[in-house]
Amino acid sequence: MSDTQFPLTLRVTVSGATPDEIREKARAQALDFFGPDSELDVISAEAECDPEHGIGYQAVVVFRRVA
Repeated sequence: MSDTQFPLTLRVTVSGATPDEIREKARAQALDFFGPDSELDVISAEAECDPEHGIGYQAVVVFRRVA
């Protein structure tokens, strides 16, 4: 069986009160997935009011590890 390599993206959904809190939570999840020493690119990031709590924001962030 061959060793197939291809780019992989990770989509995370996080909630937070500030943009910095959202960034840190999303980055922590991506590093847990790709590895603690990984260099990451953010492919996209979108935030909106958190519909469940009404306070703060919910964001979907898509990461890819830099090759």
